[in-house]
Amino acid sequence: MFVLRDILQQAQNDGSDVGHFNIADFVMLKAVFAAAQDLKVPVIVGASEGERKFLGVRQIAALVRGLREEFDFPIFLNADHTHSLAGAVEATKAGFDSVVFDLSALPFDQNIRQTKEAIEVLKGINPVLLIEGEIGDIGTGSEIHDVAPTCPRD
Repeated sequence: MFVLRDILQQAQNDGSDVGHFNIADFVMLKAVFAAAQDLKVPVIVGASEGERKFLGVRQIAALVRGLREEFDFPIFLNADHTHSLAGAVEATKAGFDSVVFDLSALPFDQNIRQTKEAIEVLKGINPVLLIEGEIGDIGTGSEIHDVAPTCPRD
């Protein structure tokens, strides 16, 4: 059985890295997984709230868990930029290995307080879950835009 904390600790000890790649569909998951297998390196796939809405929280968790078990390979799943406790609980219960709990748009003290509360709740569901808090709001990036950006032409 692979545990993300152990994989990250080993990478730190070895002076190596573990790549994290957000995926938006099954084709991307297969590509990331195939590359990790070819390179014989562990990998983390991430799914933002928008990506989870599209893919299905339980469905993406089942796909990643299936790959890990069938191929006995260290592939992990991260609930990237999760903006609510409900979303973090849903991902944790589905079997995600880590959660980025992102309340960075809130005032700092409120962010810290709510993140600490979330850690207690999430660790109660899965004690080995890795939880990352987020400070410094960077905005969003995986939303679908109604209008495509324009590029100036020469």
